[in-house]
Amino acid sequence: MEHLPSRPLGIDILKEVPWGTHLCCFYESIEDYFDIVNPYLKTGLENNEFCTWVIPKCIEKEKAIDVLQKVVPDLQNYIRKNHLEILEYDECYINKKRFDGEVILAGWRKKFKTALSTGFEGVRLAGDISWIEKNQWDDFARYEYEVNKEFYNKRMLAICSYPLEILGAKEIFDVLENHHYTLIRRNGKWIVARSFVDMLNKLLEIHYHLRGENIDLIRQIGISSHEIKTPLTSMKGYTQILLKGQLGTITGPQKNALEILEKNINHLNTLVGNYLSLVQLKTGTMTIITEKISLHSLIKETMNIISPLADSEEIKINVRLEAGLPQLSIDFIKMQQVLINIIGNALKFSSKGSSINVHISKKNKDILFEIQDYGLGIPKDEHKKIFDMFFQSESTKKKNVKGTGLGLPIAKTIIEAHGGQIWVDSTLGKGSTFSFTLPIKSVKTPKIIPLL
Repeated sequence: MEHLPSRPLGIDILKEVPWGTHLCCFYESIEDYFDIVNPYLKTGLENNEFCTWVIPKCIEKEKAIDVLQKVVPDLQNYIRKNHLEILEYDECYINKKRFDGEVILAGWRKKFKTALSTGFEGVRLAGDISWIEKNQWDDFARYEYEVNKEFYNKRMLAICSYPLEILGAKEIFDVLENHHYTLIRRNGKWIVARSFVDMLNKLLEIHYHLRGENIDLIRQIGISSHEIKTPLTSMKGYTQILLKGQLGTITGPQKNALEILEKNINHLNTLVGNYLSLVQLKTGTMTIITEKISLHSLIKETMNIISPLADSEEIKINVRLEAGLPQLSIDFIKMQQVLINIIGNALKFSSKGSSINVHISKKNKDILFEIQDYGLGIPKDEHKKIFDMFFQSESTKKKNVKGTGLGLPIAKTIIEAHGGQIWVDSTLGKGSTFSFTLPIKSVKTPKIIPLL
């Protein structure tokens, strides 16, 4: 295989990258966008690369040319000699009124072959994603994943720009997962991140995506998860009041809408809890506050939260508690988070109409929790990796099952702080059983190991 040299990128914070690199850029203003794209394209033109520029939806071609020409005075000459093509989004990403990733990849292959045959050093692409609709996102995320494989070890570079205003948490995680480097503007300066964790740390600092709260604020005043979740708790409470008909009779369609709302509130509550736990682990501020808890009450309240999601997927959760189980000295909120994360994973990877078994029993000096599903299953060589932060199994990627990669690592940290252990038994295609223990005799001083 040919060893390809690095190429100058033209961006001050990232001077050069290897051929085959796929970057992304988050921007808040059109000025930020041009601050990256202008020098990137200028450098490609000056280094004899064929450049394709897919401009943002909000900019006309004439305006785009005018802005780029300020840094590339002989731009018209490059365009005339076919060194640069400027496309609107529907000239690149839309085929017969729909997005088709395979067609676009075939187009890049054709451009690459033509560029090399006509004497160019390689191909440099700049695409903007301001055009995308919500119903197109999953298909586009799969396409971005395939871009990495398509460009690998080829004389191709690509930078994809994403306006922050169109992105939610799910979309951000997809973007980070599908690119080698990420650029984002912070306090007037561009920051480059070379890893998923590195980028997440920086994104967590941006109040726009933390609803006004950031790591520094959390570190300084120790905001608790109760305080962060207060609005969600209120929303959930009123939703349940409406569902019970306590404010008047509701129709069938209204009931369906409220059930969907309740399911999404619970999901958002879980995401917020996991993000807060990540911040606490990174800053060393997570604490365990134990009290004597009945396992029956723990399971009952957990099922109240998880049941709407199970019902929406027509998945039955069978719960069996062995008789005579003792109370445990545990942190109720954090242990509930553990169960929601594990059972939530089982729901995510189970097919509609299937079932999940939750069994709790006494085993020697421990209480054993077992959560069994009949879903995708996990390859044996990934059994330990799934407890690593941000890990996602290849089998779930192929099935396009998305996740943050936070639930299981956070669950493991909380269980181990209580003196327990967690493990998985799984067969690919047949399902998984996640098991964990908690000691009947409580740990005197629960200790959380900070995430480095």
